Parts: sequence; structure tokens; C-alpha cells
Amino acid sequence: MAGEMEVLFSLMGRMHTLFRRELNRIIDIEWMSVDATYAIEIINLAYATESEELHKLAARVEELHPLLQHEELPIVNIPPRVESKYVATLR
Repeated sequence: MAGEMEVLFSLMGRMHTLFRRELNRIIDIEWMSVDATYAIEIINLAYATESEELHKLAARVEELHPLLQHEELPIVNIPPRVESKYVATLR
């Protein structure tokens, strides 16, 4: 686990450098390592660029990040939502 975190930090550090050079943006590596929502947003931002290297780094971070390891969730049938008659209009 410790070795994976070192690799993850080095990948995020490389992403930080490329974001600064190519997009003039600064990302917070420490926050990215502890907050899954922030990490997902940075990964999506990396995919939105034209940089092939950022795409590869984002894919690798997504693969290694411990908070982004998703197990398959069971499919749950959710009943359809019943809309109130006053949702789109005034009374």
C-alpha cells in the first residue's frame, strides 16, 4: 500500500506540473489524495484537455487511487417518481 501511494503522489505531481504548464492551473495534490470528489473533478478536467500525457496520467491515477476503487454495486429497482400536480405550475 505504501508503495502504491508513492506512485500515486508522483503521478499527481506530474499532473500538477502539466496543468501548470499547459493550462496555467494549480491543483492541490494533498487534497486530491484525500477527497474523492476533488480527485474525480481533476481527472475529468485532465480528460477534457487535448494532452495525451494528461489523459494517460489521469487514467493511471484513476486506477491507483484508493478512494476511487469501486466495487460493483447491486442493481436496485427504484420506483418511478410520482410528480405533484403543482410542480410546473402555480396553484
